[in-house]
Amino acid sequence: MRVLIIGAGRIGMHLIRYLSTSEENQLTVIEKRQERCKEVSEISDATIINEDGSKAEILKKAEASQADLLLVATSDDRANLSITRQSKKDFGVPRIISVANRPSNKQRISQAGADIVICPVELALRDFENLLARDRATTLIYRPELDLRVAETTIPLNATLIGKKIHEIQMPEKCRVGLVCRDDSYVFPDNDLELKSGDKILLLGDAPSVARTVELLRSTETA
Repeated sequence: MRVLIIGAGRIGMHLIRYLSTSEENQLTVIEKRQERCKEVSEISDATIINEDGSKAEILKKAEASQADLLLVATSDDRANLSITRQSKKDFGVPRIISVANRPSNKQRISQAGADIVICPVELALRDFENLLARDRATTLIYRPELDLRVAETTIPLNATLIGKKIHEIQMPEKCRVGLVCRDDSYVFPDNDLELKSGDKILLLGDAPSVARTVELLRSTETA
């Protein structure tokens, strides 16, 4: 597979190391910092171009039109946006994965042609949220541009809602139960499904509504 990587910073270097482990990958790296190019040469046999990857003539020099996969990993979202747009529109790269350094830029980069946009800040925030939430809920997906959260929580042994049917639970309007995992299996629940202790509940909705529903489902009987 012919892979073009633009940006050899912390993320780019990790990708280069990972992809270099397979002899099937033919790597080309564009990086404008000379010292980083030297580091790439020490860990990979990639073709290295010490230039600005946001320039059309450099993308042409790197034979972007022949790439099977483009990984855009610079620390500048304006550059990532420009590279993505040019690579998709002018060079027809079939698959583009781009970094968005700021969550607010994810949608713009996606609209420019990226097939997948990864935001390290979002991933870090999700990890922090899961850590702070401890055993209350685990966030599986968080899309701030849509105000969408997908989370999993477990019904405690003494939850007040055990035996209640889903339609009897006064959940917030913008939250739904998407899946119930029980006894090493799962069901797509209807409104008459009764909750049991130990059920793992998959919730979908806006972040505040999901948080309120987690508290509701985990509320326990008082002495």
